Amino acid sequence: MSKWLVPLIVVGAVGALLFGAWIGQSGPQETHSAPQAQSDQELKSVASEPATALPATWDRLPVGAFLEQASGALVIRDPQVVTGLGLGEILGIGNGELTPLTASYEQETHDLRAAVLQRLHTYDLTSVSALDRLSARVYGWFLENLVAGHRFADHAYTVHPFITSYPQSLERFLTAIHPIRTDQDAADYVRRLSQIGARYDELIDGMIRSEAIGAIPPRFILEATLDEIRRTATAPTKESPLYVEFERKLSAVDGLSPERRDALLSEAETEIERSALPAFGRLASHVEDLIGRTSDEAGVWRHVDGDAYYSHLLRGYTTTDLTADEIHDVGLAEVDRIRAEINEVSSSIGYDPGLPLPELFEQLTERASTSSGDETRDLCEGLLEGIAERVRPAFLRMPRQDLVIVSGSTSAFYSPGSLDGSRPGLFYAPTAVVNPNYELPTLTYHEAIPGHHFQISLTHEVDIPIYRSGLSFTAYSEGWALYAERLAWELGAYDDDPFGDLGRLQGELFRAVRLVVDTGIHALRWTYEQAVDYMIENTGFGEEFARREVVRYIVLPGQATAYKIGMLKLLELRERAQAELGPAFDLAEFHDRVLREGSVPLGILEELIDAYIAERQPSV
Repeated sequence: MSKWLVPLIVVGAVGALLFGAWIGQSGPQETHSAPQAQSDQELKSVASEPATALPATWDRLPVGAFLEQASGALVIRDPQVVTGLGLGEILGIGNGELTPLTASYEQETHDLRAAVLQRLHTYDLTSVSALDRLSARVYGWFLENLVAGHRFADHAYTVHPFITSYPQSLERFLTAIHPIRTDQDAADYVRRLSQIGARYDELIDGMIRSEAIGAIPPRFILEATLDEIRRTATAPTKESPLYVEFERKLSAVDGLSPERRDALLSEAETEIERSALPAFGRLASHVEDLIGRTSDEAGVWRHVDGDAYYSHLLRGYTTTDLTADEIHDVGLAEVDRIRAEINEVSSSIGYDPGLPLPELFEQLTERASTSSGDETRDLCEGLLEGIAERVRPAFLRMPRQDLVIVSGSTSAFYSPGSLDGSRPGLFYAPTAVVNPNYELPTLTYHEAIPGHHFQISLTHEVDIPIYRSGLSFTAYSEGWALYAERLAWELGAYDDDPFGDLGRLQGELFRAVRLVVDTGIHALRWTYEQAVDYMIENTGFGEEFARREVVRYIVLPGQATAYKIGMLKLLELRERAQAELGPAFDLAEFHDRVLREGSVPLGILEELIDAYIAERQPSV
């Protein structure tokens, strides 16, 4: 059964604050030219050297130009992000490298970030343009969070059953993100396959460092992970997704002779056998050893400085200063409110308002029926067509970037298109599992229209520096997607669909429960079973799904709190604008102001909306 695994996938990092993308300062109409090759070479030189000082040539740059150069030097240090953004050829670094995982490489990256941040703080932002001032504040917040988090570099869990696990992220990057359009793309792909062994050795070294501070996933999580890694390590080479997807994509490359295609496939097979499969074997051995040295305690409170680590994660994901206790209390209050709304809607269609949620949604599944495979895909396509027209009056602009539905996934998620427009936005529909039909509308609205696809595609098209277009603050992006679910309801998408409305409320309730469970595990020292029981009782989801979800919160602490916190801030700002502007309030204009500056921390978003209110305030 597909539920609400709806993370924003950006180059394999769920909800992560990305490096800024860079390609000069070109907006949606390409009115600015990209820097010359000499500047590109300077960036590559800066990015490849340990950063004790910035280039002297940067001393005289205005703040806008400085941010272009600095963000470029930073993004080049992550060649997988460069590929994901479609900038490999533009920046002249190609698409043939996997991002190093060594402690020394991360330290060098940290040094460069810190040097850039220090220089950024020397600018007088009162004397620059509004665009540059905002860009400096947004990028500065992003850098400050990364620099502050460097002390916690070894705390993150990198191998586990969730989709942010490095093995899963790397496979998804190679099979879904790395382009295979030319002979050079194919050769770059084989080159990247040859580096998997080295990256996995670096991954294991990092896990050893993490163990030294107690940052090992719980035993029951590692046991499940080990089974998955062993299956991958022992699978026949030609059945590996790394081979299967490469073979499929090669068949569509124009101008590639059969002989060249066979040669590339042979090279890929060799590298999978020589580099990838042995790497999985080494990782399996290390995970097996770790199982004997960990416990079943779930929270990061057991790490060295675990409480400080969790506080840092909450700030990074929510972009607020809310404490774990405050977030927990918000969750409890929201759970009570939404459960009352569920009782009201379920009563209107004949259900006992005292019915436990698991029983209510089990009965609802029977009445609403289920779907899978092509039927699920067809339903999602129909929902997208209907909602696109329904939301049009609520927006000043509609995204130009195409949206493609991808079948075959067990969960639903969205993968953004590239900045250069060569890759469309991808909505991974949960066609590989059975779905209660009442879930599909809200899930589709969250992931695609007017949710992630709307917000991210419009960010790619607005006239802001492109290094900001590559930023994703989780509270903003996931808050918008959850707000989009409610917006669809407000615009009448569920007027004749009470089953779907209950699905919407269950989805919102689920995000409120996340606030309680995530903070319960990592701050209040809840056990795994305690968290699972609370989720089942207060969402109506089945035990299997609840267990998978709680595993997610254990291995990705803090991320799940961003959704509801972001949504509540958007609703608060909209209510403020409506109250202060009265008849002058325009919903489409409000949405444009929320989206026009791209992803920003919630505090900065609040300032932007307050400025909009002041600008539109009727004169007395």
